[in-house]
Amino acid sequence: MSASIDPVAAHFVWFGEEFPWVHWLALRSAASRGGFARVEVHHADGIAGPVWEAAQAIPGVSAHRLDAEALLAETGPSGPALVEIYRRLVAPAARANMVRAALLFREGGVYLDFDTVTVRPVAPLLADASVFCGVEHLAFPDDPRRRFDPGRFAAAWARTAGRDIFRRLPNGWRWFRRIEALYPVAPNNAVLGARAGHPFVGDLLERMVRLPRSRQLVRFALGTHLLEHAVAEYRGDDLCVHPPETFYPLGPEISEHWFRPSSAPLDELIPEATLVVHWYASVRTRRVVPLLTPDWVAAHRGREPFSTLAAAVLADR
Repeated sequence: MSASIDPVAAHFVWFGEEFPWVHWLALRSAASRGGFARVEVHHADGIAGPVWEAAQAIPGVSAHRLDAEALLAETGPSGPALVEIYRRLVAPAARANMVRAALLFREGGVYLDFDTVTVRPVAPLLADASVFCGVEHLAFPDDPRRRFDPGRFAAAWARTAGRDIFRRLPNGWRWFRRIEALYPVAPNNAVLGARAGHPFVGDLLERMVRLPRSRQLVRFALGTHLLEHAVAEYRGDDLCVHPPETFYPLGPEISEHWFRPSSAPLDELIPEATLVVHWYASVRTRRVVPLLTPDWVAAHRGREPFSTLAAAVLADR
């Protein structure tokens, strides 16, 4: 039976002065469908414009100016070392990897990337487990043992080639689902939940400090790769790792089909178990982000899965 918990907050982190409309959609869907007590945007830079003003007007959404270095410094004895790492980072995604862990450690709740659309309540997950994440299907997961195996790498390249074919084919997502069980799964930190002060999140922060200095600047090192290792080595019984359909119903590369023509009903792309759709803005869809507006959604609903999903969110009251 689920244990009662304090009201759950959703946390979003943003670096940059421009705020695309599709990020408004992420906030709106989390506020209307996520079951959260509040939705908080932690932004490092000054943001202006009508979309940002509209985002702050969403009921339940609040914005906070982020002082990332102060946040990291408050995490405990490793605080100064975390600040030093943060100062060396340039990419916003790498900095967000550190901030999300620090926020969850300090405040608890659920972290969500901005390239998500919440479709069903997420907050109740923290009543069943005090920390959770989800896995996605990958061709090249980061092996915690880090051993070179020619056969394993050959199989990974074969999976990569197969996935590339299905991302290009019309409705290729449907065919890919017939073979996706052949693709190993690994954790992704686009959706991550924990109660405040949880030792698993504390361990994530400690692992950032323990990484070799040269490795800290490698893409994914402070994010998904670190999380994969932490999950594999965690010995507690309170971590819940959700299957791909929970947060990643169309995985990397195949996620391009959110923006490809299709008249398939949404419930075919989004299983009943799906709570959040992570649509991977950094994987072949970056060019689409500036195009996504209410007018775009109105023009493409029923013909493009993402617009059909966005239209459903816009219809929420």
